[in-house]
Amino acid sequence: MVLDTISTLFSSLGTAANTAKAFKDLLQKNKGEVRLLLEELKKNSTLSWLVVERESEPQRIIPQLSTKAYDRLLEEGFNFNDLSPRKRKVMGNSNLEDSDLSSFIGKDVANLVEGIYDRVKEMQLVLQVDPDNQRIDWNRRVINLHKRILLLMFHLKGWTN
Repeated sequence: MVLDTISTLFSSLGTAANTAKAFKDLLQKNKGEVRLLLEELKKNSTLSWLVVERESEPQRIIPQLSTKAYDRLLEEGFNFNDLSPRKRKVMGNSNLEDSDLSSFIGKDVANLVEGIYDRVKEMQLVLQVDPDNQRIDWNRRVINLHKRILLLMFHLKGWTN
C-alpha cells in the first residue's frame, strides 16, 4: 500500500534504487554547501526507504536520521532556495494536488527543506521523550518524511510541471 502510494505520486522515484540514482545524478552536478546538504538528504532518504520497505523498525531508524549539515548551514545563514536557483517555487503535478504534500506546492524550496528537517527533529525529540507511546504511528511519520524528501528530489530533478 505505501509503495503504491509513493509510486503513484513519484513514478520516477518509486524504488530505493531509482531514488539513489537520482541523488547520484544531482550530487555529480553540485558542489560545496549544496552537495553537503544533498549528501545528508540522500542518507536520510536511504534510511527512510528501510522503513517504507518494511526492512527496519522506525524506532531504530529515527535516531540515525541526520540534521548536522542542515543545522550548520542554517546557523551560517545559507539560503536553502539555492538548492534550486532557477526554480525556487516547488511545482507539482496532478498526482500531488490532492495529496498530503499539496501544502508545499507553490511555496519556495526553503519552506520544503525546513519542513523536512522540522519533521526529523520532531520525531527524534518525541521518540527520545516518549519511546513507548503506542498511539504514535512511527511508520506513518517516517513515510510522511520520506514523501517530503521525494517531493524535493522530484522538484530538483525538474520532473514537475
